[in-house]
Amino acid sequence: MAKDNVGAKKEIVSIISPNCADIAPPSVITKRFPDGESYCRLEGVDNLSGKTVRILHRLFPNPDENLITLLQIMYGAKESGAKRIELIIPYLPYARSDKVWLTGEVVSAKLLVQLLKSSGAKRIYTWDCHFLKKPGKFDYHGLSIVNRCMGEHLVAYLRKTQPDAVVVSPDAGAKYLVGDSGLFMRKERGKYAEGEEAFRPVEKMEADFELKGKNVILVDDMIAGGGTMVKAVQKCLEMGAKGVCCAATHGMFLGGALKRLLAAGAGRVVTSDSVPNPAAGVSLKPEIEILLKK
Repeated sequence: MAKDNVGAKKEIVSIISPNCADIAPPSVITKRFPDGESYCRLEGVDNLSGKTVRILHRLFPNPDENLITLLQIMYGAKESGAKRIELIIPYLPYARSDKVWLTGEVVSAKLLVQLLKSSGAKRIYTWDCHFLKKPGKFDYHGLSIVNRCMGEHLVAYLRKTQPDAVVVSPDAGAKYLVGDSGLFMRKERGKYAEGEEAFRPVEKMEADFELKGKNVILVDDMIAGGGTMVKAVQKCLEMGAKGVCCAATHGMFLGGALKRLLAAGAGRVVTSDSVPNPAAGVSLKPEIEILLKK
């Protein structure tokens, strides 16, 4: 884990992206040129000289497009004299591309982190980063990352109506989300599917515990295409679960994944608002507001 070598007392200025207007008033103007290129203008930059700047910006949806905007904001802050740049990124994209499965694959998680570091970032604050697997402060290829966990908040939200539910992670890699008393399944992925989209379908889901007659809360770090969570819901019901609710920190719900989850038998689905979506019931706003005021 990385050591915090920043002084205990520092003056922080916040820069808020317009795609986080639901959390705080924006201080950046973004537009599109007719050819599709990004236009970016920072407001109130006269007070950045010598300061620590924290930039709040979402990188999803449209991660490639929003990455360019983030680089523009960072560059603008540096040009205006910012001494230190820290990023608040609710969901860190490319985090699932953290290892090589086939010869020649690019580890995009490492690439993204190194790009942000070389562009001036000293630290990233994020939530349930896929390649870190646990909360805490880490040094990942030379960049400090503070990874916060939403598992406890999501479970507490669902326990309001399911106080006796068993908490299960559908993936051993996300078992930290369910705490010491939680259970976890083991999944096996197949080879990359044919076609233009790069994904490895879940082929098998195993569990070595009993769920008959019990309510279940499934908790994962993200629901993207929904393959893992759908298989987990089906597995719970096959094992005799009374009912199944699903929770995830990041809800992308690609290709109708939310509808597929409900159709598979999920009684309820809830996520945080790291990515705005119809199932967002737990907000990161309180934690982000503290970071913006520190």
